[in-house]
This record gives sequence, C-alpha cells and structure tokens, in this order.
Amino acid sequence: MFTFPLDCRQLFDERRRQFAGWGIPRAVVARVERRVEDAWRDGPGGWCREWSVEAGRAEAGGRWLLAAHLHGAACFPVANTPGRREALRRQVQCFLRAAGGFPCHFQRLESAELGPLHLYQPRGADAAPLLCLSGGVDTGKIALHRLAVWLVRLGGFRVLAADMPGTGENPQRLTRDADGYYRQLLQGFGGGGRCGMLGISFGGYWAAKLALAGDVAAAVDLGGPLIGVEELDAGYAAGLPNGMSGIVAHALGWTEMPPPDEALAMLRRFSLRRQGWLTPGRGAPLLAVNGEADPYVPAWESEVFRAWPQGEVWRFAGLGHCAAERLPWILPALSAWLRTHLIGNSAGKRLALQLARLLLPRQAPPLSLPMAGGSR
Repeated sequence: MFTFPLDCRQLFDERRRQFAGWGIPRAVVARVERRVEDAWRDGPGGWCREWSVEAGRAEAGGRWLLAAHLHGAACFPVANTPGRREALRRQVQCFLRAAGGFPCHFQRLESAELGPLHLYQPRGADAAPLLCLSGGVDTGKIALHRLAVWLVRLGGFRVLAADMPGTGENPQRLTRDADGYYRQLLQGFGGGGRCGMLGISFGGYWAAKLALAGDVAAAVDLGGPLIGVEELDAGYAAGLPNGMSGIVAHALGWTEMPPPDEALAMLRRFSLRRQGWLTPGRGAPLLAVNGEADPYVPAWESEVFRAWPQGEVWRFAGLGHCAAERLPWILPALSAWLRTHLIGNSAGKRLALQLARLLLPRQAPPLSLPMAGGSR
C-alpha cells in the first residue's frame, strides 16, 4: 500500500457535507478539521488519529452508529495504512453493535467470495424487489447506511449494500469485468423477482453497464463515469483533484502510482464506448443523474444517455459530483422513478413521480452530442 499527495484542507472543503450526510454532527466535523494538519501522519494532527479520537469518545458514550461513521471518516478515503485498516475494522465492530436499533430488518451476510454484504428489508415484505446499492472508490456500504434505510422505509425495496470491488471489505480487485460481481449479487439474492441497481460515483459505472446489458429491470447511475465516451486526454488520469488518482490506483491493486501514460491506458480499458456497450440496443431503463460542474466526470459522460432509447438524464445546473449539494431534494424523485420501474407503473406511482419532480433543482440545458458507436 502506498500514500499519495492529498491536501487535507481541500479534502475537508469537498467532503464536509458528505461526512455530515453520514450522520456526523457538523460541530464534530469542524472540531476535527481544526486539529488535522496532515493526511498521512500517524500521530497528533494526523487525519486518521484525530478522527479516531472522536470515534473513541463516541464509543465511550455508547453511541455506536456515530462511532462507526467516525471510524469510517478515519479510514477515508482509502484504508492504505495500518491505522486506517484498524479504523475500518473498528468501524464494522461499532456498526454491528448499533444494528439492534435500526428501524428495519438488517442482516450482515458473510461470504468468502463476495465479501460481507448488508441486507436491509421492510419488515414482513420478503417479496419486495431487490435494489443493489454500491458506492464508488472511496465510499463503502456503511457510509450508505442512511440511504439504505431511507430506500427501505420510503421506497419499499429490499436493499443489498455492497462495497465496490477493490474497496472496503470486498476481497475482489477492481477490474473492467467487475460487473460480474454485481451480477452474482443480483442472481444470488434477487429471489427470481425484479432487481435494480443504484450506483453512486464509480458505482454508477456498474449500474449503467448492467442496464445497458439488460441484466436489471432498471438502474440509476448517480455521478458515475463512462470513462471515455470520447477519447480521454493524456493528462486526465494524473490530473484528477483531491487525490482521486491515488484512490483509484489503490482500488485497481497498484502498489505505486504509475506513469500517466500507463494509468491512461488502464482507464481506457474501462471505456464503455470501447467495449461496445454504447451501441443502441434493448437494454433496461437507465436514469443518469449528476451535476454539470462535476470535477471528476465530464458532462458528456451522462449526456450521451439522452440518445439511449430507454435513457433519461437529470443533469443539474451548478452542482458538483453526484449533485451532492441538493441530494435530499433529488432522492424523492429518484426513488419514485425506481418504484415505477421495479414495483409497478400504476397511476398512483406516476403521480408520485410527477409530484416529486417538483422538488428537483434546476436542470442544465441538454448538450448537443452524437451517440458514440462501437461493437461489443
């Protein structure tokens, strides 16, 4: 494992809202931010150390879910040092101690091949459609706990939360064929019913790929890349902000940062255009959601789906990666969209979607882009 350039001030600027969204009080985030001086230092002033101090306080007070999220912040953005790996282990311990108080049925499922999985279900609704929920290269399944509970209680889904290959507790490495991992989850836990996927950030890439292949009944790509609807430029891989190049390198299993040309060659292997998946075909309904000011994913990476027969694009004006700034206003419509495709397209569900759309932020105007071709 290796470290990489990471400015802790910039990281806080980008992720304060995300940490608060997990359930960490903003006052605690601000308190840690004042103490942190370095992203990788082991001792006082180090990122992992200062978050772990707060986690210990939460543990001492029996606030197990808060402690889990604080340990999650301590191992953020990647568990690449002994201290961060210990924080990941303690995150899981605290989360399981909190599980008895969750407002829906919860199971932790252990699998040597697939890694630990978290299954959330409405009480007494075993036949509900399965929604696979997965984050990206720096956001694991425990960080998505609030969203999983929300999707169960208000969406009526069974939610299977999984770490993306190459991250968290997932034993598999990130490769361009990792959609096979999600296919295994859907086949193993879908119960023969309708299944969907909500993928966030890089997880959205897999949601899109499964929808394009017709392996789900519907999918949402929230801020995911397609990695090269057009050709990537030579500086793309090395120029990603906030340490993202190093974070992706860890998920890929690299032991050091490669030269830019080698990194670019690896990313191009993930290109859905080069793999032929962007050729118009049957597929499944796909909703692509993002902000127009995303610093990681170019606008045309979601815009291409306006030309897809079953595609729909919500690209929000002035918002950043995953449109995170206004996500609470987006989630009701996102959930209603999934319900119409996974539960049933009744008049009531169409009306619910129509009303939820009224909460959506202002959308950016469509871009004029040709549909990219290729052969599978």
